[in-house]
Amino acid sequence: MDLFSLDSDTAKNIGLGGLGFGVLGLLIVLKFVKSVVSKILLLVVFGALAYFSFTQRDSLSVCIAKLEATSPANLTKTTCTFFGQEISLGGINQ
Repeated sequence: MDLFSLDSDTAKNIGLGGLGFGVLGLLIVLKFVKSVVSKILLLVVFGALAYFSFTQRDSLSVCIAKLEATSPANLTKTTCTFFGQEISLGGINQ
């Protein structure tokens, strides 16, 4: 068993968690960080985390929808990527 194997639902949840963490981090930085330079750097880091989590989740959803449209019977044999990791599509309900 691969330690880092993910199914599509878990990957989507991780994407939502990353997005939520990024937004929460942005709010915490705006509230508590006093230095302007540190505030800008941390805003860029948390903003990038939120952006990439959202785009990766969106690209995973598009990949799944495209595969469902072309070959719904073979979803267990195909994979999509999420942050460079292969995602198995066996957990998708028909």
